[in-house]
Amino acid sequence: MDKTLAINGGTPLRRAPFPARYWGASVVGDEELALVTEVVRSRCLFRAYGDGTPHMVDDLEREARAFFGVKHALGVTSGSAALFCAMAGLGIGPGDEVIVPSLMWLSDFNAPVLAGATPVVADIDRTLCLDPADVARKITPRTKAILFVYFMGGVGHIDRILGIAQDRGVAVIEDCAQSCGASFRGRRIGSLGTVGCFSFQHNKIMTSGEGGMVVSNDALVFERAARFHDLGGLRPALAAQLDGGPQVESFVGSQFRMSELTGAVALAQLRKLDRAVVEPCRRHFGRLRRELSEACPGMRFRDSGDPEGDAGIGLYLDLGTPERGIWFGKALAKEGIPVGATTHACNLLRSEYVQARRQPHAAMPPFGPGCPGHAAHYAPELSPGTDPILNSMVAVMITPCLTDADVDDIRDAVVKVWQAGNGWEGTGVAAPGPRG
Repeated sequence: MDKTLAINGGTPLRRAPFPARYWGASVVGDEELALVTEVVRSRCLFRAYGDGTPHMVDDLEREARAFFGVKHALGVTSGSAALFCAMAGLGIGPGDEVIVPSLMWLSDFNAPVLAGATPVVADIDRTLCLDPADVARKITPRTKAILFVYFMGGVGHIDRILGIAQDRGVAVIEDCAQSCGASFRGRRIGSLGTVGCFSFQHNKIMTSGEGGMVVSNDALVFERAARFHDLGGLRPALAAQLDGGPQVESFVGSQFRMSELTGAVALAQLRKLDRAVVEPCRRHFGRLRRELSEACPGMRFRDSGDPEGDAGIGLYLDLGTPERGIWFGKALAKEGIPVGATTHACNLLRSEYVQARRQPHAAMPPFGPGCPGHAAHYAPELSPGTDPILNSMVAVMITPCLTDADVDDIRDAVVKVWQAGNGWEGTGVAAPGPRG
């Protein structure tokens, strides 16, 4: 093997392309086809009624309750819809504040805004999830909920967030969109907080193209979310999840009902989620961490409250500083290894419309004149750790389609870049060492 780094003119370690960087979509096959075919032949595309007996979404919700270890599950049209329903489920509205992470997808900011609540942005730590210390600093008497995003398979320090929330009497919304199937100390994520939200969009661990789910152990939160997703009504299949019967009168809602076709694909994906996606990814993830730790003394990975619970879809190398991280990422990419997360989640404090607090109508809460959030301010300096932490990390995506030979190449390329002393010289980057 040529030890000269490709970034310095050497031969790239890998020239062949890697498999497509998708998870659930990469294992779509006969199981999905069989259930979708059943729906098409039945001509029952709506979950509540038809010429036959629709059951796919009902089955999905029932099996999801068992899989995630929760009492209630609601199929919806998207992960964004799940967040909107969670806001309604918790009764979040004007005058309330919701703490959200700086590293997030647009929906995590939009959901509280569209409920009339003010997002309060907290920094991330080296888990790439919410920093518990900054959350504690940002809680106020108006805080109604903390929205915790499990970033790219990681589980962060959700236990600390739950402790802060319990002490302060606020709800925890788990955004599990990027980490479906992950767990924290033996419990599936989504079951730990007040309400969990999932996305089944194409670029997710479990996919039905679009689609999502709300899960909760709180009957009242579930009923309010279910009513909001169906114009304020509560159809029999969802009412049946309430052992004590409905508690809430009808109210104005939206329409986020999952179809039988979406439910069929999601059901097939759920049934093979562990076997076909999470277990292979975790196997590759664990192997890379072990072998790189041995071959590259001093190498660090992103922090975690439970590395074993990580979904294993992304190997994050923590180079300690942005200068090291940026250089290492460029050098690794030149070796033929795809570098970078597939998500477009980013530091949303750099988003133009977030900074402008632009809404569908300027007078709407939370940012309209006279509203509690009218003076809210969003700028990168409010979360000063986010960009340095992100730029310190080098991400390599892990999918179930990777072969052992692919993993060998990832390992060997990382080792090559790490060990090539000449690769650091002349770059203005200090050699790898303890984080400062």
